[in-house]
Amino acid sequence: MKYADIVNTLREVGQNNSREWYMEHRELFKEIHMVLNDMYFKVGNKLREEAEIDIAPAKSISRPYNDQRFGNKPYLKEALWITFQSNAVPAPAFFTEFSPFGIRTGMGYYAATPAQMRDLRKKIDDAPEVFSDRIEEALADKDIEMIGEAYRKKFASDYEGVLEKLYNYKSVYFQKIVPADDWERLEQISTDTFSKLAPLYRLFRSCQGNAD
Repeated sequence: MKYADIVNTLREVGQNNSREWYMEHRELFKEIHMVLNDMYFKVGNKLREEAEIDIAPAKSISRPYNDQRFGNKPYLKEALWITFQSNAVPAPAFFTEFSPFGIRTGMGYYAATPAQMRDLRKKIDDAPEVFSDRIEEALADKDIEMIGEAYRKKFASDYEGVLEKLYNYKSVYFQKIVPADDWERLEQISTDTFSKLAPLYRLFRSCQGNAD
């Protein structure tokens, strides 16, 4: 199975989102899980050399179906992902995500809590030049972008540019969209992207009360 096959399967999910369709294609989803599991170990073992993550695939490879006990959700997820994080500090995390739109890889928060972003702002205030330098180093790769939703009312600060944006985000992550022509190089692209984001990950992680 190629990584393109995972994207194509998720495109089919949009038109066939039912338990019945899933059961008919259960073997296909088992194969997808095996591919994601293989990628998880190949990339994770390399990443562990640069960032203090734990190898825990049971917690880090998404299931294809939603938990039906809570809310009226579609049976199948329309995206599948792998995450790499520390058990002690689960967020932020590195990620590679597959969706009907393609593949992306990066690092950050899925949905940061107000407390996490408050701690991040405090750390920025303590060492703004360090944060600015790490962000600029990551964004030197023009294919990496910083994504976040800003508060309507800005926090008072003297910061400018990307640091000012980060300071006023409700949550934040850094991502690289992987072109379709490069999907079969995904492991290397994810590894290279994570390596560029590792210094920023360590800095963000130190904001969560468990500094490395």
